Amino acid sequence: MRQTAWDSAARGCAWLLAQLQPDGSFRGGDDLRAYYKTPAALLAHGETRAAHRVLDYVESRYLRAGGDLDGTGMPWLSVYRTYPHAWLCCAAMMAGRFDLARQLVHFISRYHHAASGGFFADEARSTEEVMTTSMAGLACLWAGERDLAIAAGGWLEALWRAQPDVSRGLYTSWRNGLVTEYPEAEASGCLVDPAKPGQWYFQYGISAALLTALAGATGEAHWLSLGRQFLHASAHCGPDRYRTPQSGKVGWGAAWAYRLSRATEDLELVHQVSAGLMALQNDDGSWLATGVYGGAAAEADSVTIDVTSEFVTLQSFMGTVPVV
Repeated sequence: MRQTAWDSAARGCAWLLAQLQPDGSFRGGDDLRAYYKTPAALLAHGETRAAHRVLDYVESRYLRAGGDLDGTGMPWLSVYRTYPHAWLCCAAMMAGRFDLARQLVHFISRYHHAASGGFFADEARSTEEVMTTSMAGLACLWAGERDLAIAAGGWLEALWRAQPDVSRGLYTSWRNGLVTEYPEAEASGCLVDPAKPGQWYFQYGISAALLTALAGATGEAHWLSLGRQFLHASAHCGPDRYRTPQSGKVGWGAAWAYRLSRATEDLELVHQVSAGLMALQNDDGSWLATGVYGGAAAEADSVTIDVTSEFVTLQSFMGTVPVV
């Protein structure tokens, strides 16, 4: 499995490199979506020089004073305000770009909610949710803001304890308490519903990624236990739970959990999610944002580069788990 996941990542990485231009920009990369995950993908797969070229381009084209990023053209940036900053912050730390990481984590910290420990997702600072808090927590942990990362872990713990019944779904948003009532149009961002297909399964995985990272950083086993509870609650969902583009982060969390737990059920999640991503991969190595399985090729654009970069990163993480 390790080599298979790594080979899948290698094919995706080769596709990214084929789009990379000498100045660090990407062919078809018209906005920040093409750049915020790509450095992490290149670094996770060992393409260090290429990653630095992209980070140079990001600093010159997208970085603003105060650590913000130019998100022109990103339709969801006001809703998930620090998510791209967090990915780039982690990549900056992986690359030893401490000045860039410092600026980005400074911006991320402005969205921390001291009363709850979580991070506001939206620009209006009205809602905290799992993906934003987990990714911001990881960025803070990697960039040395350990107290903020631990606070984010505490937020996840409070959210878990507030769940009425995880076998009937995972509520993922918080507004002065768990959000259990919401308009139907907001359902996907508030509940992972096991009764329906195509859910945001990544919420089970990104939370586990932060919690298992906290377990490693602090040596405190309860973070690993909580992360594994999030991961394995995904088993209540439908048969597509490990086979859609929304499944990938479950494999991320499972890979990091398995490094610490050596539990066969964690490794099995890695197997299932990695296989699901391979089934979704296009013949040219790229991935699409849709659930269409396979395909001959994909046109390079910001969305395809975004998705391919994420799955290169995750397959690289899954492809390096120790199998004993």
